[in-house]
Amino acid sequence: MSPPFPSYDDEKIRFYYPDYLQLKLVQVIHRHGERTPVKPRLEHVIPPLWNLCHEAKEFQTSILLFHEDENNQNNSDNLKLSYDQFKYRRIDSHSSPSPGTCVFGQLTDIGRKSMSELGAHFRALYVDKLKFLDKNLSNNKSLFLRSTNYARTLESLQQLVIGGLYPSQYRSDSYVLNIHTRDLYYETLHQSAKCKRLMKLIRQFNEFSKSRYESDLQYLTDKLKPIINEVKLNSNPSLNGIFDTVTAAKANKISIPKEFTDEIVDKIDEISTGEWFYGFYETLEMRRLAIGRFLAELREIILSKVNNTSETKDLKFAIYSGHDSTIAPLITTFNAYNHRWPKFNSHLTLELFESKEKSSFFKLFSSAQDNHYIRVKYNDKILELPACQNDGQHHPNDKSLCTLKAFLSLVDSHIPKDYIQECLDK
Repeated sequence: MSPPFPSYDDEKIRFYYPDYLQLKLVQVIHRHGERTPVKPRLEHVIPPLWNLCHEAKEFQTSILLFHEDENNQNNSDNLKLSYDQFKYRRIDSHSSPSPGTCVFGQLTDIGRKSMSELGAHFRALYVDKLKFLDKNLSNNKSLFLRSTNYARTLESLQQLVIGGLYPSQYRSDSYVLNIHTRDLYYETLHQSAKCKRLMKLIRQFNEFSKSRYESDLQYLTDKLKPIINEVKLNSNPSLNGIFDTVTAAKANKISIPKEFTDEIVDKIDEISTGEWFYGFYETLEMRRLAIGRFLAELREIILSKVNNTSETKDLKFAIYSGHDSTIAPLITTFNAYNHRWPKFNSHLTLELFESKEKSSFFKLFSSAQDNHYIRVKYNDKILELPACQNDGQHHPNDKSLCTLKAFLSLVDSHIPKDYIQECLDK
């Protein structure tokens, strides 16, 4: 299920976006929308093929063909290029899927709709209420779009922007999304399996979870005996695999067995979250290695905007499309961890403000950073970060507004000084 979107009435707008503050930059990091399970599980009780992907185009690719000139076969300048279209069809043990049948891990029609609704929610606040973003979108200068190189995250970002934030009537027909991606090896929006130290810490917490949840796992085995022989962290399917399939089915309104009551699903959620993400909550080192490099990117854009550099002069809204493994270490960093798995399209928002109140004397003897504040929201819940609660670390009128100095101090503690060296097995 997706988190609900709260409304902003005029009273809230006046309090959280007062006249003495100018909104300068918004950065949104979100999990993709509702999808299918990432692999087949529980096929005897939950259908493996879901006819919920009617909006997805049939996968096509272009093959580059080289045609040599017979009169000069050795001259590469005479090579002619052409493209041909090929269609792919999945072959498996199931009957031929009908049009609209999803593949594993694919964004569903429901996921597309929820991402469009998230975009519309941002439009209602930042376009309609605050007049921060332009009503119509004509170029890419005000937006920075970034995604992991997965179809579900790329499509989620597309739906958010052109399905909700700037639907067709608010952008030109020629507008093309400019989405930035990274090679998997250099990806920073989720942890890398190449970081041996992080993988070792994750394995240690997994072993700790086996004993920590032993009685709970036995309880789940007893309750789910009619459909699953044994429930363990490493059973087949694993507890997390069960959680992935069941929550995806519930989110997409696929029928699940009666044994999966709300109480049972909540217990599975608690244990899966503890197994996968509790280490980030407990250990600064794990957070640094998992998400520190991405925090450095957020920091760089914030400082670029504060210093009014040419690279970000026109930038107003940055969106990063990621995964549960993106959101979890971030919400532990910002003290929003609630021991439950981040829901589909969960989103973290960073708002940068500049104060209009400072006197000319203050401006003369202060840096640009002294005049700026950061607010962090998780699923639109405004956070009051512990690192910003002491006097002088937040705006006098609002504890949710961290001074930029206090915010950067928190972020800097999570950024590796030498990522490659810190990732060495110890």
